[in-house]
Amino acid sequence: MRIITLPTFQSGEIAILRQLLAWPDVYVHVRKPDLSETDYVNYLCAFSVDERKKLVAHQAYDRAADCGVERIHFSTLRRQTLGLTSATKQHISTSTHSWDEFNGLAPVYDAAFVSPLFPSISKRGYGLENTIPESGRRNRAIKAIALGGISSARLATMTAHEFDDFALCGALWEANDPLREATSCLALAQLFSDRSIQKNNA
Repeated sequence: MRIITLPTFQSGEIAILRQLLAWPDVYVHVRKPDLSETDYVNYLCAFSVDERKKLVAHQAYDRAADCGVERIHFSTLRRQTLGLTSATKQHISTSTHSWDEFNGLAPVYDAAFVSPLFPSISKRGYGLENTIPESGRRNRAIKAIALGGISSARLATMTAHEFDDFALCGALWEANDPLREATSCLALAQLFSDRSIQKNNA
């Protein structure tokens, strides 16, 4: 399960994230585009050395690596600008917005968001008319991460899909009890994995 921060700070945010990072197979994407590089690194350093191993930097990559954050994420624009065909880092993810875009990724990336699967919760109006289908995947070299409007209620409806994992953003941060929503989603994680039809296509 992936967690994405909102650009703005939420009440009790770091305390919530530290609890989530203690869970197995939970990674946190730190997206704070309005922070200066120094403030962004200070945010990362609020976590323990072990917790930083499960953080994914969306900016200030070199300085993030210096404080122990080795996982990085490239936006679509940055990926297209860089045009990477090889890389020394082992954990690089990116964003895609269609199965065609995902299927065309080079294997330099180990995972990619595929969105929007459902209308966004945190970005009002986004994904109302351009959601992607749950199937259409051909690229098996890169993990496909479902993103966009993901919540425990919607996860329960996904009975057949081609994703390896999912990411939470708005459903978590807009919940009255973020930890309860995350717990519900984590409880569905194994069922979500079992429903992936890619296993039958491998």
